[in-house]
Amino acid sequence: MLTVGSLFSGAGLLDAGLTSAGFEHKWFCEIDPYCRDILKKRWPEADVYEDVRTLGVPPSVDVIAAGFPCTDISVIGKRAGIGGAKSGLWSEAARIIRELRPQFVIVENVPSLLVRGVNRVLGDLAASGYDAEWDCYPAAAFGAPHVRARVWLVAYPVGFRNRLAQETVFAGRQGSFDNAWWETEPAVCRVDDGSPNRVDRLRALGNGVVAPIAEHIGRMILEAA
Repeated sequence: MLTVGSLFSGAGLLDAGLTSAGFEHKWFCEIDPYCRDILKKRWPEADVYEDVRTLGVPPSVDVIAAGFPCTDISVIGKRAGIGGAKSGLWSEAARIIRELRPQFVIVENVPSLLVRGVNRVLGDLAASGYDAEWDCYPAAAFGAPHVRARVWLVAYPVGFRNRLAQETVFAGRQGSFDNAWWETEPAVCRVDDGSPNRVDRLRALGNGVVAPIAEHIGRMILEAA
């Protein structure tokens, strides 16, 4: 079983996918207090840190997952790029990756990363001794009733010589995901439905990823490790 440290964890949707794949989470880092409460409830045995900027050197893990902020990368907004105030927090993820040197790194962001920052991400990883491969997955490819495309990048140490290096981790979708998985997906209501913390919940979902994609990538990593 591979252990995971999660940066920019949000409500843990990426991490839910990795948990389903068989990973064990050791720690999280998330600045939003509502999301931290969710992480503590779902993974009570894991440490939950508050701010990546003040996070020193967390415990060593096999995998670091970092879905860093897309605010300055997205087509919506001022498009400052990866040097922007929020998306620039990638530099903190790169710092922690350099310090811990995990076996694998999983990076997630919006497709615009490919034109507003992927060279920086790849350069920082290369400087830390990592090769990487990436692809853009739409949620619809996993049976979701929407597109929600995201770039997923997997990095591993230079010279790594097993299936992950020989066969791309993005070679093909695996798993049993189909439309039936989404039958429990809640409707998006446009009026107050009486649910507590609705605004916080919607923001957490909006910032999250589609968990089955993370599970698929996690399974590919476990198969190759």
